[in-house]
Amino acid sequence: MASGIYAIANIGRFKVFVGDVNSVKLVWPTILEMLNTGNYPHAELQREWQQLGQQRHFTFHTQKEIAGNREIIGIEQMER
Repeated sequence: MASGIYAIANIGRFKVFVGDVNSVKLVWPTILEMLNTGNYPHAELQREWQQLGQQRHFTFHTQKEIAGNREIIGIEQMER
């Protein structure tokens, strides 16, 4: 399975949290489990997840889905 970059967007606050993983296809269920149990290592994302009522305020994206979107600050760094 391909490694890659993923992004979790907080659609209510216009924030994007970016990470990289060894297996993009398997990462989302694991991240959801960590967020739902309060164990995600990024404290700010975990706090917002708990404050905003969890999943309905966030979207998940792979690098392929957001590549070329010039509205995302720093996108050129992801395309290297």
